[in-house]
Amino acid sequence: MVPLLRVLRAPRALRVLCGLACGAALLSVPAPASAQPEPPPRHRIVIMPKLVGIAYYDAVKTGIDAAARELPDVSVTWTGPTQDQVEKQIEMIERLIPTKPDLIAVASNDPVAIAPVLAKAQRAGIRVMSWDGDSQQREFFVNLVDFEEFGARLVESVVREIGPKGDIALVTTSFTAPNQTSWIDAMKRTIYRKHPELRIVDIRPAGESTEEAYRIAQDYLKSMPGLKAIVALGAPNLPGVARAVRDAGRVGQVAVIGNSTPNLMRSFLKDGTVRTVLLWNAPDHGYLTVYCARQLLAGGLKAGQAFDAGRLGRFTPRKDAISLQVALPVMVFTKDNVDQFRF
Repeated sequence: MVPLLRVLRAPRALRVLCGLACGAALLSVPAPASAQPEPPPRHRIVIMPKLVGIAYYDAVKTGIDAAARELPDVSVTWTGPTQDQVEKQIEMIERLIPTKPDLIAVASNDPVAIAPVLAKAQRAGIRVMSWDGDSQQREFFVNLVDFEEFGARLVESVVREIGPKGDIALVTTSFTAPNQTSWIDAMKRTIYRKHPELRIVDIRPAGESTEEAYRIAQDYLKSMPGLKAIVALGAPNLPGVARAVRDAGRVGQVAVIGNSTPNLMRSFLKDGTVRTVLLWNAPDHGYLTVYCARQLLAGGLKAGQAFDAGRLGRFTPRKDAISLQVALPVMVFTKDNVDQFRF
């Protein structure tokens, strides 16, 4: 290395040569390796609930997020209306179609009304699934639970509390919601076959509104003094019915049964207003939906052919009247086990 002082005193030509040599030396030093960019996800999936902003679907989304973290080749967008109206879902799907996601999975508010826009999405090359609320236009359905089993379990829960006869009333979400209508049909079949002295005296819709369910239950309690039980369908509706029975001082006189989350029903189970809550694992349902969507895109789904669903293990699709489906097991929450669950 030429000392810097000698270079400065050297003739101009020597200084130029030294400068070129130093520059070449600097250029020869390898630059630090830049991090390679992550490859973009191969599968773009949109998952649409019946509505956003309620505790139940917040719980579902925790499972969706967990599955998305485990599957680096999947990108999941969660979007839905703020009201449980199929018209809002149709508008949103119309806007999604030009963005060309690989798959749309929708929890339909109306299985018939939503079918044309889903067919339009398929014509645009988008795969279509249903989850939670079924649709008549889909390649696959990630069901909550087996409809027939769930309806039968609701009836048997009523019988355990009030016996095999008496008048019961129902609060549902709507008369078009596919889950609730299927459960009610299954309840009626179970009553007809096994408990003919049970009588469903009224069914009223509350949407997905705790306050509306509260008002309906209040009216039932005032207008039907002989009522033995109220069955509430829809996670936000059961706590409304339970509160109405408790506020009216009718705990122990009118049984309250239905489906909801442990977080919403914990206090009612602990104080004895409600003895039994039926559901499924809501985060697991979101998790399973993502794994089913990825399998449909990556390798396909076939009846009788099991596939891996991450921490949930293996699921085997079965044929139904439209295409294929899988379902989760029924869960039962009581005051003794509710603190084991946090969703």
